[in-house]
Amino acid sequence: MYERFAHEYAAHAEDSSYNALYDRPAVLGLAGDVAGLTVFDAACGPGLYARELLERGADVAGCDVSPTFVDMARKRTGGRADLRVHDLSTPVAWMPDASVDLVVLALALHYFDDRVALLREFRRLLAPGGALVLSTEHPMAGWLRLGGSYFLEEPVEESLSPERDWPIRAWRRPLTAICAEFRAAGFLIEELLEPRPAPEMADRHPEDHAKLERSPAFVAFRLVPARS
Repeated sequence: MYERFAHEYAAHAEDSSYNALYDRPAVLGLAGDVAGLTVFDAACGPGLYARELLERGADVAGCDVSPTFVDMARKRTGGRADLRVHDLSTPVAWMPDASVDLVVLALALHYFDDRVALLREFRRLLAPGGALVLSTEHPMAGWLRLGGSYFLEEPVEESLSPERDWPIRAWRRPLTAICAEFRAAGFLIEELLEPRPAPEMADRHPEDHAKLERSPAFVAFRLVPARS
């Protein structure tokens, strides 16, 4: 979906309020100390999270379905990460079982039709003691924007940004459904985070800061495999 507007999105996400000052701090905070860990950056996009993870001492592998994004991510990480073009609706066949300490999936879960299969594949990748950190649209944000019943589970086609022609297709579903998918894939929620905007957003993007202090746009989770 992003291939057509990949360069525009990458320039936007580098320093935007919702990406740089809201989601990335939340996701990286849940990731914790990654020094010496092997991290798989799923749906790596233009490499903004991969770069941060490398700078924090992680060994990074990852993928994205967009060739343009993967090319950007490789350049952004200076070739220090193993980043490949791959559609995550199919298994990550080149990654062995129990080969990573952490999987990161930032703002992409809602694009997949079979989310349970995706999550099970991430569980396969995790070594003992590993975790999955992911973020997605907050169900309340989708309901406030789209209306109808909060409990609807359906794909929605819209623009990623109301100011731009960035067409996407993503699922809306309630928090109960999101958590049920985690359980079906064999994960438990270790931490749930409704992010607050970074303090500097108040000066740089005051309207966004005020909005996000009233109502969350995203929700993030740290998941761990359930004991079998």
